[in-house]
Amino acid sequence: MNANQQKHIRIAVPTNDEINIFPKMLGMAKYLFIYDIENGENFKLIEKRENPFADTMQHLKTLDVYELINDCSIIISAHIGRKGITRLQEREMKIFFKKGNIQEALIVVLNTM
Repeated sequence: MNANQQKHIRIAVPTNDEINIFPKMLGMAKYLFIYDIENGENFKLIEKRENPFADTMQHLKTLDVYELINDCSIIISAHIGRKGITRLQEREMKIFFKKGNIQEALIVVLNTM
């Protein structure tokens, strides 16, 4: 695949403080930051999405959160419930489990691609 054929990859990262990955369950984060990675080299924050489900406890919450980020192909999260992981993987979402600084986690993920 040459550079012109490479697609951009979109990554969702849950956060409350806009600096670190939210340390609890994915669906409880206030925000989902959306990053684009272009040609496997650079990442750029393109959108800060509010999570309207952050304070709710509904059944199948992962699927509601998925609808907010279904344009992404990767999630970087500290914690996702076992059933949630399965539901996301069934929708072809690639999941990376990382904690701490968002920028550092993005670099690690970028280096694995």
